[in-house]
Amino acid sequence: MKFGKTFETHLTIEWRQQYMRYTDLKTLIRRGVEGAPTAESGASDAEINAYYIAFEEQFFTECHHELTRVNNFFLEKLAEARRKHATLKLQLLATARAPGHTFSSYSLQSSQRLSSLVSLRDNNSSSNRKLMTQRQLRNAYSEYYLTLVLLQNFQSLNETGFRKICKKYDKYLRSTSGGDWVEQNINYAAFTDHRPLEKLIIDVEELYTHYLAGGDRSRAMTKLRVPPLGQPTPPRMVFRAGLALGMFIMLACTTIFSYIRRPPEENKIEAFIRLYRGPFTWVIFNFFMAANVAGWQRAGVNHVLIFEIDPRSHLQPATFLEIACTFGLLWTLSMLGFLFHDLINVNDPFVFPLALTLIMITLLINPLPIMNWPARWWTMRLVGRVVTAPLHYVRFADFWMGDQMNSLVTCMADHYYIVRFYAICWLRYANFNFCFEEDMFVPISRCLPAWFRFAQCLRRFRDSGSKSVSYLLNAGKYSTTFFVVFFSTMRGRTDVFCRWLCEYI
Repeated sequence: MKFGKTFETHLTIEWRQQYMRYTDLKTLIRRGVEGAPTAESGASDAEINAYYIAFEEQFFTECHHELTRVNNFFLEKLAEARRKHATLKLQLLATARAPGHTFSSYSLQSSQRLSSLVSLRDNNSSSNRKLMTQRQLRNAYSEYYLTLVLLQNFQSLNETGFRKICKKYDKYLRSTSGGDWVEQNINYAAFTDHRPLEKLIIDVEELYTHYLAGGDRSRAMTKLRVPPLGQPTPPRMVFRAGLALGMFIMLACTTIFSYIRRPPEENKIEAFIRLYRGPFTWVIFNFFMAANVAGWQRAGVNHVLIFEIDPRSHLQPATFLEIACTFGLLWTLSMLGFLFHDLINVNDPFVFPLALTLIMITLLINPLPIMNWPARWWTMRLVGRVVTAPLHYVRFADFWMGDQMNSLVTCMADHYYIVRFYAICWLRYANFNFCFEEDMFVPISRCLPAWFRFAQCLRRFRDSGSKSVSYLLNAGKYSTTFFVVFFSTMRGRTDVFCRWLCEYI
């Protein structure tokens, strides 16, 4: 994969503006080549040489500016990492010396480390702070190790970026100045010195192994290290996903044949479709998520960093497939119960879609740390950020989820119909068809996804330093949905009124 795409996928919110501007430098080279005078245009050799000398000075001035910015940010983060490392060391020593805390025995090297920790503690007046538990220390070191890995990525990506852009400069300008600049500046830059950061990483691994993992290095590395993005899916997970997919396909075929042979009563067909079309979005959404994640991994796109997911708990495509099939099994079983309710001695078939909806919601919001709780919490938090879009900074994942909701406008209205049906109509009326007629809240539910994106674009314009008009144009695009829904609703109401008037006359 080309470097430009790889470079853009390793961004985080905090460091978004701190990576070298590879794309801007590439654009500068392209414009410099396209705007160069030529002999065919009547320019003399002196003019051509003067242009290339001026452009070379401009390009490497920009490179120096980027190098200074990257160096300063790296040194700042490295100093911050060293301070945090010292603080965690002090906490580790204080916890080890506290009564009631037991750690494994150490070698001579570990004893020397204790001595250094003692000196650090004596020189630090904040040693009387509240002690951290072993669990808190494990979590703190795990998060700290992750920041070191991110800083390593920052080093390697920027180093590769400078080398690539200078190589591109030499290629298009037919020069060797880019390579010379790299040799004179990049090779001696502070951010290309990997030794200080590697020393911190090794020290953290040794401390965690000896103090918090009982000397078991494999256990320590399992907790500390971030698994690679393209790691093979465990066979057990693939088997579960395949088994669930096979069961879902069989039940889906059974449901289709059952609907053909035993369709619902005429006055319940619309209710059947409305009540089951909304929950089906949960099934199809996870199926497409499985396909997307598989495609991203195959293309080398680091979606974990793009969507700001915890690198240690992100879901594999097989897991998304298993979730989709699980919801699909519940969905098909509920429809079969609706179709065959009389054969299983259930008088009211509408208990089945209600049970399906409640079970799905329970599986999503269940706060127990089971069934991929980090992924469920990430989804709920992301939906909450989309709904409250104008109140906070908009991230890429917020844009993405807002676009998904815009693709599911009809299903958003179906969820409103479900709520209205069970809150107002169920158990009260014999004829349910009027319960699925439009009221004033149906157009509002159809406008909500467009409003979310509209608010996101306005907030993005407010937070952007460039105040780019493209954000306003994008907001204007989504605002047209309001007019479409308004006029389509007015037309529908007018048609109903005209039919009523004709029948009355």
